[in-house]
Amino acid sequence: MFEPGAHQAAGLEGSALCGSALLVPLASSARPAQSYDWLCEVAARLSAAGHAVAVLDATATEQASVHAAGQARELPLGLLRALVDPSVVQLERPLDDADWLVMPAALGLERLLDTARAAGPRAAVSRLLAPFAADVVVLLFAPAAALGELLCDTGAHALVPVIGPAQNGLDTYAAAKLLQFAGLQPVLCPLHLDMPGDSAAHTTRTVIDCARRHLDTEWPVWPADSWHTRIPVVAQAAQAATVPNALTGGRADGRPSGRFLWS
Repeated sequence: MFEPGAHQAAGLEGSALCGSALLVPLASSARPAQSYDWLCEVAARLSAAGHAVAVLDATATEQASVHAAGQARELPLGLLRALVDPSVVQLERPLDDADWLVMPAALGLERLLDTARAAGPRAAVSRLLAPFAADVVVLLFAPAAALGELLCDTGAHALVPVIGPAQNGLDTYAAAKLLQFAGLQPVLCPLHLDMPGDSAAHTTRTVIDCARRHLDTEWPVWPADSWHTRIPVVAQAAQAATVPNALTGGRADGRPSGRFLWS
Protein backbone atom coordinates (compact mmCIF):
# COMPACT_ATOMS: atom_id res chain seq x y z
CA MET A 1 0.00 0.00 0.00
CA PHE A 2 2.68 2.46 1.06
CA GLU A 3 6.39 2.27 0.39
CA PRO A 4 8.68 1.75 3.43
CA GLY A 5 11.61 4.06 4.08
CA ALA A 6 14.18 5.02 6.70
CA HIS A 7 13.65 8.76 6.95
CA GLN A 8 11.20 10.88 8.91
CA ALA A 9 7.68 9.96 7.84
CA ALA A 10 9.09 6.63 6.68
CA GLY A 11 6.51 4.39 5.10
CA LEU A 12 3.75 6.97 4.86
CA GLU A 13 2.61 8.17 1.48
CA GLY A 14 2.66 11.88 0.69
CA SER A 15 4.76 14.81 1.84
CA ALA A 16 5.44 15.42 5.51
CA LEU A 17 3.54 18.24 7.15
CA CYS A 18 5.87 21.11 8.05
CA GLY A 19 6.25 21.47 11.80
CA SER A 20 4.80 18.05 12.62
CA ALA A 21 5.36 16.07 15.79
CA LEU A 22 7.10 12.71 15.31
CA LEU A 23 5.63 9.29 16.10
CA VAL A 24 7.62 6.30 17.35
CA PRO A 25 5.73 3.02 18.00
CA LEU A 26 7.00 0.90 20.89
CA ALA A 27 5.66 -2.59 21.52
CA SER A 28 4.62 -3.33 25.09
CA SER A 29 5.47 -6.80 26.34
CA ALA A 30 2.94 -9.47 27.31
CA ARG A 31 3.54 -8.22 30.87
CA PRO A 32 3.63 -4.44 30.39
CA ALA A 33 4.96 -3.75 33.90
CA GLN A 34 8.16 -5.57 32.97
CA SER A 35 8.83 -3.18 30.09
CA TYR A 36 8.07 0.11 31.89
CA ASP A 37 11.73 0.55 32.89
CA TRP A 38 12.66 0.08 29.24
CA LEU A 39 10.04 2.62 28.14
CA CYS A 40 11.32 5.15 30.69
CA GLU A 41 14.90 4.58 29.54
CA VAL A 42 13.93 5.30 25.92
CA ALA A 43 12.17 8.51 26.99
CA ALA A 44 15.05 9.53 29.29
CA ARG A 45 17.70 9.14 26.60
CA LEU A 46 15.71 11.15 24.08
CA SER A 47 14.99 13.85 26.66
CA ALA A 48 18.66 14.04 27.67
CA ALA A 49 19.53 14.59 24.00
CA GLY A 50 17.30 17.68 23.96
CA HIS A 51 14.10 16.27 22.49
CA ALA A 52 10.67 17.09 23.93
CA VAL A 53 9.08 13.70 24.62
CA ALA A 54 5.45 12.63 25.10
CA VAL A 55 4.63 9.08 26.20
CA LEU A 56 1.25 7.67 25.18
CA ASP A 57 0.72 4.61 27.36
CA ALA A 58 -1.95 2.46 25.72
CA THR A 59 -1.61 -0.14 28.47
CA ALA A 60 -3.27 2.42 30.80
CA THR A 61 -6.89 3.53 30.43
CA GLU A 62 -7.97 7.17 30.62
CA GLN A 63 -9.96 7.98 33.77
CA ALA A 64 -12.94 10.30 33.85
CA SER A 65 -12.69 13.20 36.29
CA VAL A 66 -15.66 14.43 38.31
CA HIS A 67 -16.48 18.07 39.07
CA ALA A 68 -16.12 19.07 42.70
CA ALA A 69 -19.87 19.60 42.92
CA GLY A 70 -20.42 16.00 41.78
CA GLN A 71 -22.11 17.04 38.56
CA ALA A 72 -21.59 15.77 35.02
CA ARG A 73 -18.43 13.93 34.17
CA GLU A 74 -15.87 15.53 31.90
CA LEU A 75 -14.28 13.80 28.96
CA PRO A 76 -11.65 11.26 30.05
CA LEU A 77 -8.22 12.77 30.56
CA GLY A 78 -5.49 11.46 28.29
CA LEU A 79 -5.20 10.71 24.59
CA LEU A 80 -8.96 10.39 24.05
CA ARG A 81 -9.56 13.94 25.22
CA ALA A 82 -6.68 15.20 23.10
CA LEU A 83 -8.30 13.61 20.05
CA VAL A 84 -11.79 15.03 20.53
CA ASP A 85 -11.27 18.35 22.34
CA PRO A 86 -10.24 21.13 19.89
CA SER A 87 -8.89 23.25 22.76
CA VAL A 88 -6.13 20.71 23.40
CA VAL A 89 -3.23 21.98 21.29
CA GLN A 90 0.56 22.30 21.24
CA LEU A 91 1.14 19.55 23.79
CA GLU A 92 4.84 19.49 24.57
CA ARG A 93 5.99 19.44 28.18
CA PRO A 94 4.19 18.80 31.51
CA LEU A 95 3.39 21.68 33.81
CA ASP A 96 5.24 20.05 36.72
CA ASP A 97 8.95 19.31 36.86
CA ALA A 98 8.70 15.98 35.04
CA ASP A 99 11.09 15.48 32.15
CA TRP A 100 8.41 14.34 29.73
CA LEU A 101 4.67 14.27 29.24
CA VAL A 102 2.84 11.02 30.09
CA MET A 103 -0.75 10.32 29.02
CA PRO A 104 -2.90 7.18 29.35
CA ALA A 105 -4.02 6.18 25.89
CA ALA A 106 -6.01 2.92 25.73
CA LEU A 107 -9.35 4.54 24.80
CA GLY A 108 -7.71 7.02 22.45
CA LEU A 109 -5.95 4.17 20.65
CA GLU A 110 -9.29 2.46 20.09
CA ARG A 111 -10.54 5.65 18.44
CA LEU A 112 -7.42 5.82 16.27
CA LEU A 113 -7.91 2.21 15.18
CA ASP A 114 -11.40 3.17 14.00
CA THR A 115 -9.82 5.97 11.96
CA ALA A 116 -7.23 3.59 10.48
CA ARG A 117 -9.94 1.12 9.46
CA ALA A 118 -12.03 3.84 7.83
CA ALA A 119 -9.37 6.03 6.23
CA GLY A 120 -6.04 4.22 6.51
CA PRO A 121 -2.90 4.62 8.63
CA ARG A 122 -1.94 7.95 7.09
CA ALA A 123 -5.10 9.57 8.44
CA ALA A 124 -4.70 7.87 11.82
CA VAL A 125 -1.12 9.09 12.26
CA SER A 126 -2.04 12.64 11.27
CA ARG A 127 -4.90 12.59 13.75
CA LEU A 128 -2.72 11.21 16.53
CA LEU A 129 -0.01 13.85 16.08
CA ALA A 130 -2.30 16.85 15.58
CA PRO A 131 -2.50 17.87 19.29
CA PHE A 132 1.29 17.91 19.74
CA ALA A 133 3.76 20.72 19.14
CA ALA A 134 6.26 20.58 16.29
CA ASP A 135 9.17 18.14 16.73
CA VAL A 136 7.82 16.53 19.89
CA VAL A 137 8.79 12.85 19.84
CA VAL A 138 5.60 10.94 20.62
CA LEU A 139 6.25 7.43 21.99
CA LEU A 140 3.19 5.23 21.46
CA PHE A 141 3.54 2.31 23.89
CA ALA A 142 1.00 -0.34 22.91
CA PRO A 143 0.58 -4.07 22.26
CA ALA A 144 2.17 -5.24 19.03
CA ALA A 145 -1.20 -6.34 17.63
CA ALA A 146 -2.63 -2.84 18.00
CA LEU A 147 0.47 -1.22 16.48
CA GLY A 148 0.30 -3.64 13.57
CA GLU A 149 -3.30 -2.75 12.87
CA LEU A 150 -2.79 1.01 13.30
CA LEU A 151 0.30 1.20 11.08
CA CYS A 152 -0.38 -1.73 8.74
CA ASP A 153 1.89 -1.85 5.66
CA THR A 154 3.57 1.48 6.42
CA GLY A 155 7.06 0.08 6.87
CA ALA A 156 7.32 2.03 10.14
CA HIS A 157 10.18 1.13 12.48
CA ALA A 158 8.66 -0.32 15.65
CA LEU A 159 10.85 -0.73 18.74
CA VAL A 160 10.60 -4.06 20.56
CA PRO A 161 11.98 -4.41 24.11
CA VAL A 162 14.48 -7.11 25.02
CA ILE A 163 14.50 -7.15 28.77
CA GLY A 164 15.73 -10.47 29.98
CA PRO A 165 15.20 -14.12 30.55
CA ALA A 166 13.89 -16.90 28.32
CA GLN A 167 10.13 -16.30 28.64
CA ASN A 168 10.61 -12.64 27.77
CA GLY A 169 12.57 -13.80 24.73
CA LEU A 170 9.51 -15.70 23.51
CA ASP A 171 7.39 -12.58 24.01
CA THR A 172 9.95 -10.49 22.11
CA TYR A 173 10.04 -12.93 19.20
CA ALA A 174 6.23 -13.13 19.01
CA ALA A 175 5.85 -9.33 19.04
CA ALA A 176 8.52 -8.75 16.40
CA LYS A 177 7.09 -11.50 14.18
CA LEU A 178 3.60 -10.01 14.41
CA LEU A 179 4.91 -6.54 13.53
CA GLN A 180 6.83 -7.86 10.54
CA PHE A 181 3.80 -9.73 9.21
CA ALA A 182 1.78 -6.52 9.57
CA GLY A 183 4.20 -4.69 7.29
CA LEU A 184 6.29 -2.85 9.89
CA GLN A 185 10.03 -3.03 10.54
CA PRO A 186 10.72 -4.44 14.02
CA VAL A 187 13.88 -3.23 15.78
CA LEU A 188 15.20 -5.11 18.81
CA CYS A 189 16.19 -2.73 21.62
CA PRO A 190 17.85 -4.55 24.53
CA LEU A 191 18.01 -2.94 27.94
CA HIS A 192 20.60 -3.94 30.51
CA LEU A 193 19.53 -3.40 34.12
CA ASP A 194 22.09 -5.25 36.26
CA MET A 195 20.95 -8.60 34.97
CA PRO A 196 23.11 -11.56 36.05
CA GLY A 197 25.08 -13.16 33.26
CA ASP A 198 24.03 -10.45 30.79
CA SER A 199 20.74 -12.27 30.14
CA ALA A 200 19.43 -9.50 27.86
CA ALA A 201 22.34 -10.08 25.48
CA HIS A 202 21.71 -13.84 25.53
CA THR A 203 17.99 -13.30 24.90
CA THR A 204 18.78 -10.96 22.00
CA ARG A 205 21.01 -13.57 20.36
CA THR A 206 18.31 -16.22 20.82
CA VAL A 207 15.62 -14.05 19.22
CA ILE A 208 17.88 -13.15 16.29
CA ASP A 209 18.71 -16.83 15.74
CA CYS A 210 15.01 -17.79 15.75
CA ALA A 211 14.23 -15.07 13.19
CA ARG A 212 17.01 -16.32 10.92
CA ARG A 213 15.97 -19.96 11.12
CA HIS A 214 12.20 -19.64 11.02
CA LEU A 215 11.56 -16.42 9.14
CA ASP A 216 14.73 -16.09 7.06
CA THR A 217 15.08 -12.50 8.21
CA GLU A 218 17.58 -10.40 10.16
CA TRP A 219 16.10 -7.96 12.66
CA PRO A 220 18.32 -4.98 13.49
CA VAL A 221 19.51 -4.52 17.07
CA TRP A 222 19.92 -1.01 18.49
CA PRO A 223 21.96 -0.75 21.69
CA ALA A 224 20.72 1.74 24.26
CA ASP A 225 23.52 4.23 23.66
CA SER A 226 22.35 4.68 20.04
CA TRP A 227 18.66 5.31 20.71
CA HIS A 228 18.91 9.10 20.98
CA THR A 229 20.41 9.37 17.50
CA ARG A 230 18.58 6.61 15.64
CA ILE A 231 15.03 6.98 16.92
CA PRO A 232 14.35 10.58 15.73
CA VAL A 233 15.64 9.70 12.25
CA VAL A 234 13.09 6.93 11.68
CA ALA A 235 10.14 8.60 13.46
CA GLN A 236 6.91 9.13 11.53
CA ALA A 237 5.75 12.67 10.71
CA ALA A 238 2.17 13.69 10.00
CA GLN A 239 1.25 14.11 6.35
CA ALA A 240 0.00 17.22 4.58
CA ALA A 241 -3.42 15.75 3.82
CA THR A 242 -6.01 16.67 6.44
CA VAL A 243 -8.36 14.25 8.14
CA PRO A 244 -12.10 14.75 7.54
CA ASN A 245 -13.99 16.14 10.52
CA ALA A 246 -16.22 13.10 10.62
CA LEU A 247 -13.17 11.01 11.44
CA THR A 248 -11.56 13.41 13.87
CA GLY A 249 -14.42 13.82 16.25
CA GLY A 250 -15.21 17.35 15.10
CA ARG A 251 -11.66 18.74 15.03
CA ALA A 252 -10.99 21.56 12.61
CA ASP A 253 -7.78 22.93 11.17
CA GLY A 254 -8.43 26.26 12.86
CA ARG A 255 -7.67 25.07 16.37
CA PRO A 256 -7.07 27.93 18.79
CA SER A 257 -3.48 28.68 19.73
CA GLY A 258 -2.29 27.96 23.23
CA ARG A 259 -1.18 25.06 25.38
CA PHE A 260 -3.01 22.46 27.41
CA LEU A 261 -0.48 20.40 29.31
CA TRP A 262 -0.79 17.69 31.90
CA SER A 263 1.27 14.72 33.00
